[in-house]
Amino acid sequence: MAVTLKEVADRAGVNPSTVSRVINEDPNLSIREETRNRILRAIEELDYRPNAVARSLRLKTTGTAGMIIPDITNPFFPEVFKGAESAASERGFSLILCNTNEDPEKEKAYIKLLAEKQVDGILLASTYIQDETIDMAAKRNIPYVLVNRASRNEGSASVVVDDVYGAELAVQHLVDLGHRRIAHISGLLYTETGLERLEGYRRTLNRNQIPFLSEYMVEAKYSEREGYLAMEKLLAIPQPPTGVFAANDLIALGAASAIVDHGLNVPEDISVVGFNDIWLAGKVHPPLTTVKVPLYDMGYLAFESLAKKILGEPMEQDKIVLRPELVVRASTRAVSARG
Repeated sequence: MAVTLKEVADRAGVNPSTVSRVINEDPNLSIREETRNRILRAIEELDYRPNAVARSLRLKTTGTAGMIIPDITNPFFPEVFKGAESAASERGFSLILCNTNEDPEKEKAYIKLLAEKQVDGILLASTYIQDETIDMAAKRNIPYVLVNRASRNEGSASVVVDDVYGAELAVQHLVDLGHRRIAHISGLLYTETGLERLEGYRRTLNRNQIPFLSEYMVEAKYSEREGYLAMEKLLAIPQPPTGVFAANDLIALGAASAIVDHGLNVPEDISVVGFNDIWLAGKVHPPLTTVKVPLYDMGYLAFESLAKKILGEPMEQDKIVLRPELVVRASTRAVSARG
């Protein structure tokens, strides 16, 4: 049987209303610190859990939020969701996961469904999200936070990684190993991540006085299959690259498979660098050099921002930019060491 507020009050020797005001952190409550500690100790000893319905009525919330992702099979998103779910749990919220399979119409349908369910807010983690979808949430007055994608809409909150800087780390690593024929398999260029990682690639080439060659740049969806097909195009040109920077780890893994299937080796013949550091990156052979993104932190901070919007708490910043770092493994080596 659940412990009641009165039982906590009896254990602490105070009025139930005093316990309630301590739980709700009433700023107008004036009690001795010894009494407050006695109440908190009683709550812990009895393992008291505040009534979720009563809490929701007081805060005018449902205690639920939604998270929309484009592809649940991409290892990037489960780790982000884990972080968001942890933050939601700590805040007393339940988080509903919605997978769109990269279908914009399905995404809009989920926005409508979540609005009908009267969720308190939405995390929009879709790479392909359109401003129209953001407008749908805004018009319904649903608080939202963008994950791994920013927006030009005024007042939009987001948690992103510094994609330009991350791409610069990857490409500079290849340059430092002596590579000059460096290709880039980009993400789709109507996505922010695709554009910004391409920008980092081009900046680093320019900084090192390496010309940008269009035949060394192939656009692809964020999947192993697309990475494989893109790498086949790069292997078909007269002077194939000695190093490849892929816009994410799935693309990089597909590219590495294509290299091997064409009778070459990674990294002896072609070095490969990915982006994100999904759990698979360190398990494949050879382990993948990649740009590490703090995926769990991205999800956790995104829900924290959303909770602040829902509860009317002050936000230090609308846009949180996370700093990536390079993780060097066995998929890259110096050109001079190639067979």
